[in-house]
Amino acid sequence: MTDAAAEAGSVALKQAYVGVDIGGTNTVIGIFDHSRQLLKKKSIPTLLPHLPKSTDLPATFFDLLRDEIFLLAQEADCSDGLALCGMGVPGIVDPVRGRAEAASNLGWFGVPFAEQMSSRLGVSVCIDNDVRIYALGEVIAGAGHGYRNVLCLTVGTGIAAAIFADGRIVMGGDYFAGEIGHDPVDGAVGVCICGRQGCVESIVSAKGISRMAREAVERDDVSTSLRSLNQVPTAFDVYTAATEGDVVAQGIFRYVGEVLGSKLLTAVCLLNPDAVIIGGGVAEAGELLLGPIRDKIDERYVNAKKPAILKAKLGDSAGLIGAVSFAQQHYRAERKECET
Repeated sequence: MTDAAAEAGSVALKQAYVGVDIGGTNTVIGIFDHSRQLLKKKSIPTLLPHLPKSTDLPATFFDLLRDEIFLLAQEADCSDGLALCGMGVPGIVDPVRGRAEAASNLGWFGVPFAEQMSSRLGVSVCIDNDVRIYALGEVIAGAGHGYRNVLCLTVGTGIAAAIFADGRIVMGGDYFAGEIGHDPVDGAVGVCICGRQGCVESIVSAKGISRMAREAVERDDVSTSLRSLNQVPTAFDVYTAATEGDVVAQGIFRYVGEVLGSKLLTAVCLLNPDAVIIGGGVAEAGELLLGPIRDKIDERYVNAKKPAILKAKLGDSAGLIGAVSFAQQHYRAERKECET
């Protein structure tokens, strides 16, 4: 059965359209029908204890992902197999060749991702950077719906961005557009995962928030409820304390928002977006994070029309919707090319 026939509803077969969002800790799998209605969703671990730390072929993970996709499709009662599959992969991704060129957090370098998963699943597999895929989902069905010029960021374990200009995703010459995490912050000394000091990601991330909270607790001249914890404060601990009125925790989120707002100001001046969307786990802090970002941009952006500063709406479903949509777009483009 062809994709076109399914979309036309000419036959009553039920195929699975698969979206996969691969994160540094967990991978989320979604099974959709041809109209992008989510039928089933499941989260599995990305890194397994027995996986090597660095590899160009994470075969164990590929096999696990294949098995879980087939199982979930069966649970969704997709008796006619898979139609196609799209995946968001972290790090530097070449979507044309389907390769994960560098996912440092996972130890994946030069991985022929699409080829390996396509051979396991028996259908076409399309991949792109996970944040571009996430942003596509938000633009299609989330906070970015209706906007043609969008900056979309995810702030979680790390930070990355995606750019939509006039409705089209910006890839960059080497598919590196949006990687703002390693832009330096004046005066910052925190060590980033890349080994350098003072990167944006060393501050604007769950790890950065946790580190700053730990440093605050270790100071004798600071009074904070975070000191009562029996562990190093997590970003969620800091958020909880901030909502309960802890001045130190509120100050950490204000600083994170101001740093991010200052960096985004440059991008806003260059790109003139209609909206800036912030997603990821840290964005669940809402106005604790978005307020300082908005203030920084409004303070210095001379255009009378300010971009909307919005919290993402779809959660982990954004990556799944984006992945399926990306695969469908890729399929249609290939089919159109064949017809001409």
